[in-house]
Amino acid sequence: MIIDNIIVIVVAIILITYLSINYVKKYAPGNLILISITAFSLGLYLPIVYYDVYLRIRYQIPLSIGIFFLPCIFAILQYNNISFGKKLLYKRAQKYYLKQKYTKCIATLQKIINTQGKNSENLFLLANCFYEIEDYQNAKEILYKVIDLDEKNYKAYFRLGNILEKEEDFDPAIDVYRKALEIDPTFYDAYEVLGILLANKGEYEQAEEVYKNALDYHVESYELLYNLAMIQLELGKTDEAEKNLEFALVIKPDIKEAIYSLGNIKMLKGKYNDALNLYNEIIKDEEYGLKAYYKIAIIYVTKNEFDKAMSIIEYLINSDSKYINIIENEFVFNAMRSRIDTFLKERKESINEEELEEQKEIEQRKKTRKNWFSSKDNKQESKKESILYDDIDITRTGFRSEESKKDE
Repeated sequence: MIIDNIIVIVVAIILITYLSINYVKKYAPGNLILISITAFSLGLYLPIVYYDVYLRIRYQIPLSIGIFFLPCIFAILQYNNISFGKKLLYKRAQKYYLKQKYTKCIATLQKIINTQGKNSENLFLLANCFYEIEDYQNAKEILYKVIDLDEKNYKAYFRLGNILEKEEDFDPAIDVYRKALEIDPTFYDAYEVLGILLANKGEYEQAEEVYKNALDYHVESYELLYNLAMIQLELGKTDEAEKNLEFALVIKPDIKEAIYSLGNIKMLKGKYNDALNLYNEIIKDEEYGLKAYYKIAIIYVTKNEFDKAMSIIEYLINSDSKYINIIENEFVFNAMRSRIDTFLKERKESINEEELEEQKEIEQRKKTRKNWFSSKDNKQESKKESILYDDIDITRTGFRSEESKKDE
């Protein structure tokens, strides 16, 4: 009986030691709780053995679980490199990343790597942290390691493309975006940025192909439809662009950019009523409102509805004086040029008068400030003659000038 008790005690101590070593080597946070339970159970077990106390079976079972079975199971799992602490620590790093605590995330991941080794998962998260804090060199080096460990990690290729694009290394960026799409042909983000990058380089045919491929997988993406339409306009494919803009607006009817672009197409095709309907949808928009009014004015002039055109022109110029030069240089308005020019001349003179008046006000404010400071300097001179006056000035201003201090 004594030998059995000694064996149990020795085994418990060995398990506690083993789990403690694993906590240090592999940083398994769960072991702290387990070690505490085992140590507490052993602490109960020792006086029971020493005083030879009889325990009922219902007390022996939880004591045996705490002192032997539970730590033994965890020791076996960790011996086979199955550690719940790994996942817990990685989850903590992910939590830091989502909360934008990138420095803490990096520190946690480096601890994981030091104790558990490198894998593509923790390295990729580490690269993303460095990317977010704009340490692109470290991020890029780590991403290359991720790709070496996992050639199918399309997200690593995508992030690498982001960095190369920021470094204005556009051709390699295009290559890695294409590689990401080879691995996952449904990867939406890669299609979007690849199409934009190709369009910025003037490679419109390739960009069009990219967006068409993307729409095979993302049929209801109004962003892709809009981007494709803009590329097709650059290629002179007006009819196809028109259809794609209409599809985009079926999916999301309030895309201001698409409404404006579709209105332009309708106007160019002579479908003035359709164009007017579209422009009228966005005349209250902060960005596109005045642009839409300008197009409406052009349509009214084209339709010889000069009174309507004139009212729109007056509204435009009163809203933003830059339209004076724009309307002056637009040949479409030649049909009513004499009427427009009279108004433009009056408006220019009015603007000049307003600017002149504003300039006078500025000069007057400057003069007033100068006079005020000048009178203040004169008062400071007179204050030297009266200590009482100077004390009153202290109360009023809260400080003394350096000159008054010297006089004392």
